[in-house]
Amino acid sequence: MRNNTKKKSKAFMMTRVENPKSPIVAKLEGVHLFHYDGAPCAQRVRFALHEKGLVRGREERFDDDSIAACKGQEGAWVSRRVSLVKKDHMTKAYSLIQPNLVVPALVHDGQLHIESMDIIEYLDEAFGGTPLVPKHDPEQLADAEAQTTLGKELHRSIRFVTFRWGLRGLARLSAKEEGQLHELLKDSQDGEQLASFYEGYDSQTIPDAVYIDHLDKLNAAFARHEQRLQDGRKFLTGDSLTMADIIWAMKTLRLTECDYPFEQCYPAYAAWFKRVSSRPSFQEGVMGKHKFMSTAFRAKASIENLLGIGLKREVLKRVA
Repeated sequence: MRNNTKKKSKAFMMTRVENPKSPIVAKLEGVHLFHYDGAPCAQRVRFALHEKGLVRGREERFDDDSIAACKGQEGAWVSRRVSLVKKDHMTKAYSLIQPNLVVPALVHDGQLHIESMDIIEYLDEAFGGTPLVPKHDPEQLADAEAQTTLGKELHRSIRFVTFRWGLRGLARLSAKEEGQLHELLKDSQDGEQLASFYEGYDSQTIPDAVYIDHLDKLNAAFARHEQRLQDGRKFLTGDSLTMADIIWAMKTLRLTECDYPFEQCYPAYAAWFKRVSSRPSFQEGVMGKHKFMSTAFRAKASIENLLGIGLKREVLKRVA
């Protein structure tokens, strides 16, 4: 089954991976998403998919290339879950699909895309509907692109903060796993800088000042968003949801799961997040099967804050 889409522009054709190394890619029909329910970058894409009217379809093993598994679903995306807990992303099979060893990766009719915000722009072009990339309004487009770029620049800050005050020891790799990571990344550009991050994180040699610096960068960004929302706009760049809202909503969700005090520090921004997170596309696409894990992380964070070792205490110390 092949999904009918309008002709894709050259700009969006460029976002795909030419000559992917994995033989499974060319076999996939329709839309297949390689993802993990709790990963923010994958959550962004699921949010966009549901905004475009594509619901979560059947579940397939991420490396299953049988004829039945490779079929698409009309009006749905096929879920290929890549467990970060089981280290599926650190397998040779997945590295051939996503050389950076992260989620997501999306395949649409045999064409592979591996960067989350590029995927969202591609989906906007391929499936139409209400635009997430507001090309009809040059001023809003420029603003949305600027806020999206800022979100990309602070991607690593989210990792540092949530690993330090959220995942803690749960995210550390064993010496064997770290060796596997280096081996699989040796031929990639490692744009995510995973190897160097884990080297410091696993050995607990990253200075506290580094974590604090990343937290301060995020605090400053939230303060700017708080200021722009003072004019009563519904979303970050105006009265319509754009890619900027998608990238920042996922950062906010991840930090909310660490008990970041948004309502106390940035009430207008907290109200914005409530509007975004109440959308059916967010509840179905982002939360869906992530609800239990999200609740567990929030409970863990609440206990840590009661013990005085959580993120909330650190934020309140730094935000006047």
